[in-house]
Formats: sequence, C-alpha cells, structure tokens
Amino acid sequence: MGGIGSGARRSTHIGNVEDTLALDIRVLRRLGVVRPGGCTCDTVHWTIGGLSSTSTRLRIDLSDIERGGVMAINADMPGGTIKQHIAIEMLPSPFGGHRCYFICPFTARRCEVIYYAGGRFASREAQRLSYAVQGMNDLSRARRKTAKLRSRLCGSGSQPRPRGRNRIDTVRCLREAEYEAKTLYLDRLRALAD
Repeated sequence: MGGIGSGARRSTHIGNVEDTLALDIRVLRRLGVVRPGGCTCDTVHWTIGGLSSTSTRLRIDLSDIERGGVMAINADMPGGTIKQHIAIEMLPSPFGGHRCYFICPFTARRCEVIYYAGGRFASREAQRLSYAVQGMNDLSRARRKTAKLRSRLCGSGSQPRPRGRNRIDTVRCLREAEYEAKTLYLDRLRALAD
C-alpha cells in the first residue's frame, strides 16, 4: 500500500490543544473585553482543575475599526514573563456589526483562538498542536463519548441537566455509546485471546 514515511505524521505534533492555555476572541467579545471602537484593559485568569494557575494582563486597542487593532499581552506565564503583541483584524458582517480575528504572528493567518506554548501565543498550526482525539484508538474514543454523555446528563459546570425530549435523546445516545464501547472492548479481548 504505502511506502516508508507515507500516512499521517503524528510525531510532528508537540502537544494537545486541551492541555494548553488559550485565548478565544469570541469569548473575550462576549465578556466585553473586545469592543469595536474602544480601548480596554483587563485581566484574564486561567484555572486548571478549579485551582488558579496563571493570569495575564490584556490591553486591546480597537479604536480604529477600519485598520483593525492590536492586543498587548503582559503575563507571568509558566515559561517566564512574556510581552507580546497580536494583531486583530475586524471584518464587516453581512448582517451588520463586525467579526474579529486574531492574526497569528507566525503564519499571518486569521484565527479565533490562540494557544500558549513554547513561551509565545500563536495559532494551533503554528504551535503544532493536535486535538486529543487524533491520538486515540476507536475504543478510547467510544469511552470518551460515553463519559461526555454521562457528564451531560448530570449537568456539569454551566450546563444544566437536559429536560424533556432532550433528556430522552441523551439517554438513548448514552445507551448506544455504552453498547458500542462494550462491543469494541469485547472484540479486542477476542482478538487477544485468539
């Protein structure tokens, strides 16, 4: 089929997105930190497992909507103190308003989330990060799906427990996911026994 070196090169990725600190411009906009036509200063705090891990001071200047803006980051991060500037581009929306994007300082491409790795903030591609699911096998994916559905039924964090028809559908999906995970597990055991 394929020769030496063909296929996905998993070794080029240095970490997972879920394990890194991230700044999402959509969340910052919802919180009121990113405001077109204004200049704001705010502090962002990250928590890992309910414990405060680190915080950063952001200064976002979007006073000139036509040219875009800039975000200045001053932080004491786990890798040391950083001072970095990230450009922000604002595009008009078809139904009014503007849509904001970070401009990755290394690839110069638009992105809505930038990640901290290697002492800098940049896009996922520039940081060579992958998603946790990309490194999982089919059994691990099925177990992860089952765990996510169970936590959804219990109502975790800001998500309330589903009610009515949504709860019935979630329970049905959970039963199907549990059956799939059990089937994959038994198939793997049979393969090992043979």
